[in-house]
Amino acid sequence: MTVPRPDLRANAGERPVALLAAMEEELAPFFRLLDGLRPLDGIGPWEAYEGRAGGRRVVAALSDCGPVNAAAACERLLAREPCAAVLSAGSAGAHDPSLLPGDVVIGSRYVLLVPPPVQEDRRARGLHPKGFRFRRDGSRVHFESCPASALLLELAGRAAREEAARFGPWPAPGWPAAVPSRACRVEIGAIGSADAWTRDAASLRALHEAYGTACEDMESAFLAQLCALHGVPFLSVRAIANAEGASPLAPGDVPAALAAAAARSAAVVARVAAAL
Repeated sequence: MTVPRPDLRANAGERPVALLAAMEEELAPFFRLLDGLRPLDGIGPWEAYEGRAGGRRVVAALSDCGPVNAAAACERLLAREPCAAVLSAGSAGAHDPSLLPGDVVIGSRYVLLVPPPVQEDRRARGLHPKGFRFRRDGSRVHFESCPASALLLELAGRAAREEAARFGPWPAPGWPAAVPSRACRVEIGAIGSADAWTRDAASLRALHEAYGTACEDMESAFLAQLCALHGVPFLSVRAIANAEGASPLAPGDVPAALAAAAARSAAVVARVAAAL
C-alpha cells in the first residue's frame, strides 16, 4: 500500500510547526536560529520550547533518543494543538558509502530497518515483511515506506543547497584520513531508522543494499509513521555525524561530531520552518 502525502497547504494557516530533536546537541543550535525561544508548558515530561521562525510559530521538544521517546513526544505536541507540519532535525550515520561527515541528507522517504535475514524468514513463512502498520477507521494500514511531503522536500532542497555553500570543511572528528577535504554534499534520499546504532561495515552495506537508504537514525521513520497516522506532513533533515564504514568514531569523539552535524541540520530545518 502507498501512503498518500498529506496536503501541507491545507494544514498550514496559522498552525505552528512542530520540531523534534532527540539530544541536547541537536536542539542547541535552534536557540540562536529561532526567535524568542522560551520554555513551553503542557508537554508532559518532555523539555519543550516555543518560538518563531520568520513569521511561523514553532513548538519544539527534546525527546531523547529512540522510537518510543520520539513518537510519544510528537504525539504530545500534536495533541496539544494541530500543527502545520512536523520537522525532525539531528545527526545520522551514513549507509551510502559516498556520504561522509557533514553531508546533509533530506529524507524523501522513511523505512524501518529490519535485518534482511528477518525479512527473508518472514517471506518464507508467507508473512508480510515487517514494515509500517497502524489501525485507522477500523482498518489496518500496512506499507513498506513512508514518503515525505513534496512541498517540504522542495523547500529543504533549496535551503540545504544554499546553506551547504556556507558550511566549509567538516570541523569535527570522523573525516577519513585518506580522503581529501571537500565541500558538503546534499543528498535527497531514504532515511532508515531502528532502535540501534549499526556500526559493523558489513551490516551497513547489507542495509544500504536492501533498503536503498542514505543513512540511519533512531527516530525519523517512527515519527513518519505517527505523522502518517495523523495525516500531518513530515520531513526529516539529517547531517552525517559518522561514516563507520570509512572512519569509525572513537567514543570520545562522538559528542563533537554530533554537535557539528546538528548545527548543519538545524540551519536547514530552521529555514524550512520559516518558509512555511
